[in-house]
Amino acid sequence: VLPHMLQAGYGRIVNIASISGKDGNAGMLAYSTAKAGVIGLTKVVGKEYAQDGITCNAVAPAVVRTALVDAMPPEQVRYMTDRIPMGRTGEIEEVAAVVAFAASREASFTTGFTFDASGGRAVY
Repeated sequence: VLPHMLQAGYGRIVNIASISGKDGNAGMLAYSTAKAGVIGLTKVVGKEYAQDGITCNAVAPAVVRTALVDAMPPEQVRYMTDRIPMGRTGEIEEVAAVVAFAASREASFTTGFTFDASGGRAVY
């Protein structure tokens, strides 16, 4: 998609990372490593195209209420939400709102950044 964005002189890329890409999750080596890679990719693309009217940002959600999470054993969900200061899962609409902002013209001075949607789990 970058060639088209370059031709237009405008573009917004929003990658979906995970809080585990920032913090790491025990027992999730491959997943945490892959999501850390998404964050690294976001930083590099954000810098490389910063002067071309293209921004590249990421969103790093913590656990979000989905059908997959609903099917998990309650103790596993509790383990994950115990690490979140808000004490709950995120909602899909909450993450979508962060993505919409990151993709908007209002976020035009932000690139190479990873927005948290983590209920306070990571605030850096």
